[in-house]
Amino acid sequence: MSRPGAAFDAAAHFDEASATRYDRRIRSFCPTYDALHHMMAAWLSRLPERAEFLSAGSGTGAEILALGRRFPLWRFTAVDVSSDMTTACRNRVAAAGMAERVAYFEGRLQEFRSATSFDAASSIFVSHFIAGREEKLAYFRAISSLLKPGGSFILADLHGERASREFGALLEAWLTSYASHGVETTELDADRAHIENDIAFVSESELLELLREAGFDAPIRFYQTFLFGGWATTKRV
Repeated sequence: MSRPGAAFDAAAHFDEASATRYDRRIRSFCPTYDALHHMMAAWLSRLPERAEFLSAGSGTGAEILALGRRFPLWRFTAVDVSSDMTTACRNRVAAAGMAERVAYFEGRLQEFRSATSFDAASSIFVSHFIAGREEKLAYFRAISSLLKPGGSFILADLHGERASREFGALLEAWLTSYASHGVETTELDADRAHIENDIAFVSESELLELLREAGFDAPIRFYQTFLFGGWATTKRV
């Protein structure tokens, strides 16, 4: 468990054990996780037939697999700071017969360089771990810099104003939903502490302002599950 106020270390948190159980746990944590990826595909269906796609914080590769099956000529670049999550992604991609279509970069997105620009990018449940306004802005600017003008960006994150009545109600409903999957009390307590200590919540208005400053058009929110939100936008031309 992280210390309150300490910077979240994604590479340490998402270790081999976490990577192994991530795909099961995330669907208990976010009951519409698969629906989110289905909805993403609908938003991105007008991209070029041979689109180049950047998965920022690719994790175990859920969006790469979902989009790769839907769009068989797309090529992907997976960027993640966790070597164990990257290994899990490689294994899943290979098992799906997509190994030749995916390139990998292990490290922070801000350190990634590409010889070509991308048609689209996604960041799914990543930037809510980034503490500090300037750090979040640098992350979004890095994504924007890697996209073609007019390129599509899908963002999904935990968000909300902690002090608001809505936040408290959504948090309790979310944890009740999570507990209904048979989560033991000790695990539930640990996950509540993880949310409290490691998630850098910002309001939707602040999140949209960060995207505007990073070079994106006004986003459209297309997805909501408890405190999880999803937005679609494009890089300003």
